[in-house]
Amino acid sequence: MRKTKLLDNLFSEWEKAHQDESEESCKKTINGDRIKKHFFERDGIISENDFEKEKTKILFVMAEANIDKYTKEGSNGKIDYREIYKNYYNDQTGKDGWKGKMKERLSALYGYMTSQTHVTPHLLANKYAVMDLNKRGGKAKIGRGAHIVEYVRVYRSFLRKELEIINPDIVVWVGTNIYRLGIPKLLGAKEDRDNLCFVIEGRSVPIISIWQTSYYQARIEPLSPEECGTENRIIRKLCAKAKIEMDKLIRNS
Repeated sequence: MRKTKLLDNLFSEWEKAHQDESEESCKKTINGDRIKKHFFERDGIISENDFEKEKTKILFVMAEANIDKYTKEGSNGKIDYREIYKNYYNDQTGKDGWKGKMKERLSALYGYMTSQTHVTPHLLANKYAVMDLNKRGGKAKIGRGAHIVEYVRVYRSFLRKELEIINPDIVVWVGTNIYRLGIPKLLGAKEDRDNLCFVIEGRSVPIISIWQTSYYQARIEPLSPEECGTENRIIRKLCAKAKIEMDKLIRNS
């Protein structure tokens, strides 16, 4: 798989850059006492074969992994989200083993955005890509996000290269707080009418911004269970937000 190999090569270089980073710089990019300099998270395309078959290729961009769970278990701080997305679903119990239900909610949102609400969410996880900005990981809350902005400044070229390898059709920015910090523009996003977009291989790739998958207080009317394929109110609100952003893209096209 060409893109998977390119991503793995990039991650190997990136991980070495983590280890070579100066202590002074490292302190500014770390969120939490448990996070160590050598920690590294791989992500990207879950299944290249499935991803490339999709008519609309979607990349979900998030701030950072909540790595506390792994450090408490005595891990070396090396995780691969691609394996987590593939293996954490228990087919016998029907439960997602990833605390926080992020995978389930992203998959259901992806199903809505691509008109695949009839498909069980965990079966959709192989069809999209995920990308965390801070590859060292952090805590459940990002605070003011200054460490993420600094991380993006330091590792901008790596993040940009990951975007270019994945080469999506739409970028879904998960977390309005980090979106407002101007991080998309740090990564080269340009104004395109009322929207931001990345220019990748000469194509304009639109960015839409939604809330964190755990956010339930949004003052928005959720879409119906029939539209989203689920009774989950949080997912239905996420879908309603995505609909607003997607309709805006259509109006501006």
